Amino acid sequence: MAPSGIAALPDDVLFRIFALCNGDDLRSFSEVNQAFRAVAQDGFLWKVIYRKRFCSEPDSSSRLYQDQYNGRDCLALSVADSCEIVHGHPPYWRFSVDSRSVFGKVALLNGVSWLSVQGRLQGVHTGKYRAVWRLFVLPHARNIFDIQFSAQTSLGRTVEAQLPPNASLLEFGSDYFDFVIPGVLVVKAPFENVLLECTCTSREWKTNIALCSARLEPVDDTPRAHRARARAMVGNTSTSQDNEDARKQLRRLGNSRLQPGAAYNLWKPWSTADH
Repeated sequence: MAPSGIAALPDDVLFRIFALCNGDDLRSFSEVNQAFRAVAQDGFLWKVIYRKRFCSEPDSSSRLYQDQYNGRDCLALSVADSCEIVHGHPPYWRFSVDSRSVFGKVALLNGVSWLSVQGRLQGVHTGKYRAVWRLFVLPHARNIFDIQFSAQTSLGRTVEAQLPPNASLLEFGSDYFDFVIPGVLVVKAPFENVLLECTCTSREWKTNIALCSARLEPVDDTPRAHRARARAMVGNTSTSQDNEDARKQLRRLGNSRLQPGAAYNLWKPWSTADH
């Protein structure tokens, strides 16, 4: 049977279509059939999308443009290595090796009044994302609840929040946790840059907080996704009351969407390959 639809298009037309995609799209297209795979793995195509996403030229001495793209295809930043930190040197800040960090290093705040940490993710593709900061708090921290965490797209869409106050956190500190900024960051234009910031310009000194990473996590906020999560919760509960509560939530999710608030999420290992 002769191919039809998009599969019948000539290679040069497929090339133009694929040039509008990101790396994840091309990897998916390469699994459709041999014709798609041949175009999606074309080295010059990967050079084109590298330019679009990162606004720079790949290393021309190596023609492995897909490998170069994959090497930068990440939605996570190391605070210690990839962010600009005002007064980012002793005695205000110090950088410590930490095997629990996927990047192997964290930025430890000894004390500053003017706090500014900025990182930029280049060429984020169209979609919905949550901004997540990974950090931990040392005992006897001061004024950390004044710190503003935010993410902003090139077109000015912003999500921002402060850490929810917690007295025991100041007194005893914490292990790593993920701070999820409430709200969804919408990237509408292909290959927008996203600025991730941690700032506070009050006169009070901020002390004893450690920043590991900042990242974006893609969001699937369709009703189907919410129902799937609720069904999974039903399957993981152990008592009849738990099951009934989960089923009630499942019914509610049939007509509504959850809007997560600022929260402390338990730390769990993750890798740059997942983002």
